[in-house]
Amino acid sequence: MTCEIFPQLIASGEITDAGMILILLLGACVMFLLEVCTPSFGILALIGVLAEAWAVYYGFRIGSGVGFLVLLGVVIGTPAYLYFMVRLLPDTPLGKKLFLKDAPDATGAAAPQSDALAELVGKTGLADCDLRPAGVVRIEGKRVIARAEREMIDKGSEIRVIKAYGTDVVVRAVQETTK
Repeated sequence: MTCEIFPQLIASGEITDAGMILILLLGACVMFLLEVCTPSFGILALIGVLAEAWAVYYGFRIGSGVGFLVLLGVVIGTPAYLYFMVRLLPDTPLGKKLFLKDAPDATGAAAPQSDALAELVGKTGLADCDLRPAGVVRIEGKRVIARAEREMIDKGSEIRVIKAYGTDVVVRAVQETTK
């Protein structure tokens, strides 16, 4: 049906309105793309919606059939365009430059020492100072900042690493673990 409308528009001399509809719809698509790519806080999206409304106006100016066709295209096409743009844009070369990569999954996973601290879970060591609740412990000859799980741990007490996530190491006195 669309292919039959445009030849009639050319023959009747109303190509200016049809051309204006196309320009406005393309302009709206560009505004929506720029809205996603720049921090305009909705201003560009509003301009895109106004361009679509103006395109619908020009459609009804040509005729009610064309107006409803443009309105139907806007109502169905805009959400589809936005959906595919948001889904596909991050995978394009432009999108790879604009959007951040995925964030690390674990808390503190970006800290370089987090993997080394996670390997300490289950290992034993000695408290270098009183843990009230935080302090320094020595595990395999390395000094590590840790915190006691429940209560204070005296200097020189044997400890076991209960958990480590990010840069937070939690220890428990060994005599508590045997109970």
